[in-house]
Order: sequence, then structure tokens, then C-alpha cells
Amino acid sequence: MGLAVIVADAVPAPGDMGPTRDRDTPTPDRAGAGCPAKPRDWIRPCIRILGVYAVVRIALLVADVLAARLNYGSNLSGPLRSWDSNWYLVVAAHGYPPVAATSGGQLTYSAAGFLPVFPALIRLFSFFGLSAAGAALVVSILGGAVATLLVLRLGTALVNQAAGWNAAVLFALFPGMGISWGLFYCECIGLGLTAGSLLLMLRERWLWAGVVGAFATATSPLALPLVLGAAVLAVQAVRNREPPRALCTMFLVPTGFVAYLIFVATRYHDLMFYWHLQSQAWGVSIDFGRSLLGLLPHPWMIGYQGPGWLEWIGLAAVAAGVFALWRARLPACVNAYCFGVVLLLFSSNNLGFKPRLLTWAFPVLIAVAKIARPRTRTAVVIVFACLLPVVFLTYTTLGNTMAQP
Repeated sequence: MGLAVIVADAVPAPGDMGPTRDRDTPTPDRAGAGCPAKPRDWIRPCIRILGVYAVVRIALLVADVLAARLNYGSNLSGPLRSWDSNWYLVVAAHGYPPVAATSGGQLTYSAAGFLPVFPALIRLFSFFGLSAAGAALVVSILGGAVATLLVLRLGTALVNQAAGWNAAVLFALFPGMGISWGLFYCECIGLGLTAGSLLLMLRERWLWAGVVGAFATATSPLALPLVLGAAVLAVQAVRNREPPRALCTMFLVPTGFVAYLIFVATRYHDLMFYWHLQSQAWGVSIDFGRSLLGLLPHPWMIGYQGPGWLEWIGLAAVAAGVFALWRARLPACVNAYCFGVVLLLFSSNNLGFKPRLLTWAFPVLIAVAKIARPRTRTAVVIVFACLLPVVFLTYTTLGNTMAQP
């Protein structure tokens, strides 16, 4: 509760950060309309949001100490590298295996199923004498800080600086960050790259938006909805009888993921290796929501997908997010990106609306920051701050009795 009090006190009223935009006023078409005129005007809000972020990371490290005492024989790296985190460390230390792992004639769990950008950064920082876990922690902390700053910039570009600040606070405290930042997961890098690509699209830096987006999709396939955002911008340009320069971004964004697919297909002599591995090892398939809908009537069912009540909470969060996007009237490209994330999570038989995965729909928090009244926003901040360490502790101490993160 102490984290909640500290962070709630740090949230300024909208007037503290600049003029607010009426919730029914259309969002400016071009990024920068709500940005401070001078670069030095960014210094204070950036320092303040990094202070909030530092409190969050310290709280997660304290939670790590507690989890280590409860479940890992006081080994502090134990909770951090639980679940799939260790696979990223394996790729960072040893690269992708020369031969695909099999069991009973089928592909089994393997480091080959994890995309390269996050482990590559871990390997880079390990050259400074850090252990794999130490390098991963540094990458996670730095990547999370950059992502928080970019959400601040993105929210400012879409609405104004007050909304950008509040969105960045909500982003830093979102309960799913208990997994994304508390463990060694690729969201610490992927979310920042995705926010950067969206910001560059809004600034019409099409080539750089595509390049950054390509690195995002080489970090996680959950960044692929950036293609939808770029496609919407291209269609809008055609309708306005302008050159559809966003097509450059649209075609560049998926190249990161496609390059990874080509690499593993070549290495393991199987054109469909990635999908075969996901299906045979992790049981992943596209069933267009049938598994999720089948789980909802059984809120206490324990299985590979975990407790159904968690999906009910996720479904409620998605419904609230859709309402916020509708009220906020953010640009269509941002809405399209968020729609794509929700569609991916809904369509997969084992993803669903889990806390970590919902972090990829982070622009929704900008919509919430825009439409929420101060008291409502403060209440949400307090709830997020209380839940954040709880999510981390739950996943690192209860193990397979919880849904896969």
C-alpha cells in the first residue's frame, strides 16, 4: 500500500502539466500539437516520470527478495528467471541450438521459440562483465525506462502533456508489468520499440517507423499489429489523394519477424518450423476464440490456460479499454493497432487476456488518461499500484497453479 500512496501523491492534476483538452475535442492530426515548444520543457516531466518508474522497479525488487525467500531458497535470481524467462538467458548465453529438441517424435520446449532482439541485448551487456541474469536485469531496467518515456511522448503528441504524464504513470504501474518487468521477458524492450514506431508514424517518419517496428516484431510477434496502424494511415492518404507513404512502414514492420522465421526455417530444415514448434511444444493454435469462450463458463478450472476467473478479469479490462478508446477518439491508426493486439490475443487458443499480454495494448492507457476525471484516475493509479507487486508475487510463488503468464 505504501507504493500506492507514494505514486498517487506523484500524480499531478491536469493543470499542473499544461492545459487539458476537452474530451470531445478531436485529437490533432499531426504529432507535436500538444508538445512543449522548447526541449527543456521536457526535462521536468521526464525526471518526474523516471522517479515514479524508479519507485516501481524498487518495489518489484523488494517483491523479488520476498519471493526468493518463500520459494527459491533466498536465490534472488530464482524468481526473475522463472517461467519462460530462462529461455531468453539460454539464447543469450548459447545462441539457438544447432538441432531442434524433440521428445517422443515431436518438437519439445526449445530456445528456438524465442525471438532474438531481447537475448541479443542481454549478450551485448554481458560483455561488460555482467552475469546473464545481471545483464538481463540491466536491459530490463533501461528498456522499461525508455518505454515509459516514449509513452509520455506518445501521449503528449496525441493529446497534451498532462495526458502524456498520466498515461506514463498508468503504464509504469499497470499490473501486467509485474511480469513484463519483474521477470526477464521481452516486453521490457518490445513495448518501447512499439511506442517508438507509433510515435514515428504520427510524425510521418515512415522509414524510421518501419525500421523501429521491424526491431519490435523481431522482439515479439505481438508487435505485428503495427502493420494495421500503418495500413490505416496509407488508406487515409489515398482517400485524401496523397501519396501513401505509410506503405513503406507497413511493409518494413513485419520484416523483423519474417527474418526470424526464415532463420529458424533454414536452421532446422522446416519451412513451417516456428508454427510446428509452437503447436507441438506449447500447444499453440489459432481457434478464433473458441478456447477462451469455452474457459469463461468455468472460472475455477485449472489447466494449461489456468484459472478462468483471470480471463474474466482480462475480458472486463478489454471492455473498459474499448470504451475508453471510443470516448477518447484517438487517431484511427492507434485504434487499429490496439484492435490488432486484442484480436491476436482472442484468436489464439492459449494466449487470452492475461496481464502481461494486455501490456501490448498500452495506448489504451492514453485514452484512459484523456477521458478519466482526476478522482477516477487517482483511484485507478492506487489499484494498479497495489496489484503490481501482487501479480509478480503470485506468478513467482504459486507456479503452475496460475495461468501461464
